[in-house]
Amino acid sequence: MLRLITLNLGGGVKNFMGSPEQSAAKIEAINTLINQVKPDLLACQEIAQYIDADGNMHSMVDQIRDGSGFDQAYYGETLSIKKHMQIKKDVMIRAIFNDWWDWSKGNALFTRVPFCRLSDPTKGGVPRNVPIFQPIVYEGSRNTDPRYVILSRLKIAPYPYVLNLHLSTLTGERGENAWQDAIDAAQSTRQQQMARILGLIEEAVLQEKKPVIMLGDFNAQPDEYCLKGMLEEEKSFVRLKPVPDLETHGSAGQLDHIFFSPRERLISYKAQVVDNKLTRSLSDHLPVVADLEIE
Repeated sequence: MLRLITLNLGGGVKNFMGSPEQSAAKIEAINTLINQVKPDLLACQEIAQYIDADGNMHSMVDQIRDGSGFDQAYYGETLSIKKHMQIKKDVMIRAIFNDWWDWSKGNALFTRVPFCRLSDPTKGGVPRNVPIFQPIVYEGSRNTDPRYVILSRLKIAPYPYVLNLHLSTLTGERGENAWQDAIDAAQSTRQQQMARILGLIEEAVLQEKKPVIMLGDFNAQPDEYCLKGMLEEEKSFVRLKPVPDLETHGSAGQLDHIFFSPRERLISYKAQVVDNKLTRSLSDHLPVVADLEIE
């Protein structure tokens, strides 16, 4: 039995980089949620850290790990000032005038179960941060945001692989003024990224029928081809469908999902979207929680 939660913190990161009071309040709210849900594993997207003018590290990963009692945490950087400095990115300009040495954001995995080696589950190991999209030039827009997947494995039978990901969304594909070319381009981009993820695990995991959990912010509705077609129909992943299965929840859009493969190793599951005042204060996403029993 495993309890999982996935949460995009993009809408909540700004307060973390504000005043010390705002930062402390944000971390306290996140840890309150985690301590209420009590997951074995937390997958975060758009989590941030920075080094201030005095060389002190301010890390959401460290503060969530320590405040929520996780045994291990892994941070996979996707974007940073040192690698991607761009004056169109407001946070990077703010960092310069605050004399920060660096700022970065990425994905993270927190777990109460030890990580193990990808090749040998009897030995402790470290996850890998694998690129699935790297632009030639970062232009400060979501269209050129680098995308990575964290690939890990848990040291508990049946030693499932866990992938935490954040797929692309493009400017112009959402909202009342969305235009079809942007929608088509975005869906094509996500298909390419999903194909790279599946290619990454095809031989070592999928063909061997080893258990794998894929979760995160897919930026895709359940019926989009990269999910319904590529994962469910072609690779027989099971989407852990939350009850009630609402595609959106008021002002907080929920595009996060949890998938499992192979379906014959899934004994049972229960999933839900946590929609309350606390979760709406944390981000523009709502967390998805799933309890699953696998063999």
